[in-house]
Amino acid sequence: MSQEKQRAEADSLVRAVLKEGTNAQRRALFVSAAAFGAAMALPGASPAAAQTAPAAPPRRAIVKDDSRLLNIGATVRSGNYWNFTTFMTPVEEFYVRNHYPTPTAESRPVLARDAWRLRIHGPSVERPVELTFNDLLGMRSRSIIATMECHGNGRTLFWEQDGLTGQQVSGGNWVLGAVGQAEWQYVPMSEIFARVGIKPGARTVLFWSGVDGNDMGRPMPYDDVLAQQHDMGVCFAMNGNPLVPDHGAPVRMVVPGWGGTASIKWLTEIRVTDRRVWCRLNTRGEVFIGPAYARPEFDAAADEFIGVTPEDIQGPMVTWMPPKSLITVPLVLERSPSVPPNYPLQRGQWPRLSAGRQELTGYAWAPQHGVRQVELRIDGGPWQRAEIRPPNLGKYTWVRFTFPWDATPGRHVIETRTTDNAGVSQPETVPMNTLGMANWAIPKFRVEVV
Repeated sequence: MSQEKQRAEADSLVRAVLKEGTNAQRRALFVSAAAFGAAMALPGASPAAAQTAPAAPPRRAIVKDDSRLLNIGATVRSGNYWNFTTFMTPVEEFYVRNHYPTPTAESRPVLARDAWRLRIHGPSVERPVELTFNDLLGMRSRSIIATMECHGNGRTLFWEQDGLTGQQVSGGNWVLGAVGQAEWQYVPMSEIFARVGIKPGARTVLFWSGVDGNDMGRPMPYDDVLAQQHDMGVCFAMNGNPLVPDHGAPVRMVVPGWGGTASIKWLTEIRVTDRRVWCRLNTRGEVFIGPAYARPEFDAAADEFIGVTPEDIQGPMVTWMPPKSLITVPLVLERSPSVPPNYPLQRGQWPRLSAGRQELTGYAWAPQHGVRQVELRIDGGPWQRAEIRPPNLGKYTWVRFTFPWDATPGRHVIETRTTDNAGVSQPETVPMNTLGMANWAIPKFRVEVV
């Protein structure tokens, strides 16, 4: 069978799975939205295959057309949140966070659907298996609507609102657009665990790619995976279509509510072990490093280290994303070390609004507990409730809100604040961390009314 025919058959299988039981819900959601406006092998893998593989052809840093995205670096694109109107984020407008250039089936043949394999194994797995793409499609799947957000989203607030310099906080200038919402179709971890069996004493689940870079994998505590085993899983479709390369094609993890790094793209291995595991993405990267954050406990003799050492363990891993909110107005950038070349404002420029009756629109999310309320205040005045617009589909999804404002000429500061269902509200400031992770401080939007 030709590769083209195999790919066509795989596409047909994906679409058949997607069609079953989800079309009516998907149509209703998009109608509602339209009405409102991302050569070190994993231990146990065979390094010989990587050594003998033919040289891969050059690959583009980002594959999809990024004309509707903000270019903040070679392999990263932010969503233009000031243009957001829909409940579901179109794939074309969904942020991309890659650590390396996007791998494709052409550059890495292991990603072709007929060649892709998912190895599920480890000391805590009773019945190790290797799944093909068609094996995955034959398993029971679910669909979940959830936001996904990069840990670095909001890093800009450290520079612009806390007076920090670029040397104190490092990373890309995402502004507030490294977040989006999609419908993810996936095989739940509960199905995976049922197939392979998990031995007592399991401690860590390691999700590994190793395709885009040899250090691309991230562990999760087994207890956390177990708590979300029905809501997280091995994802093969996004917004009703097969995954595109920039978002992990053919298969990625999706972990709703946790920062995007947990949702490893181009997934090839899941390993369950009775030891703690340390690698780049929970030691030197994607962690809180700063005086307010304690260094995690570890056992240098008993824990497993992949490409890192105990000295690399500096701060706790970022897990759940905190409550956040924004209005669809671009932030003024004055202190940031860089301004993205296609940002709609020049350095220090204020966005302009017309005087008179305005309806401010925005988004709020709180994926651990869900949004209870959204408030705004103008020029330091009293907090006032915004109107949350339907649909509101639960804790993993964001909500859209509106707020009427009689805008008077002059310069104004508009602040937004989300409170979640556990009673946690966005704070005025958050402790500094050197990687600029998960800044959920109240954002201050400066506007000039004319």
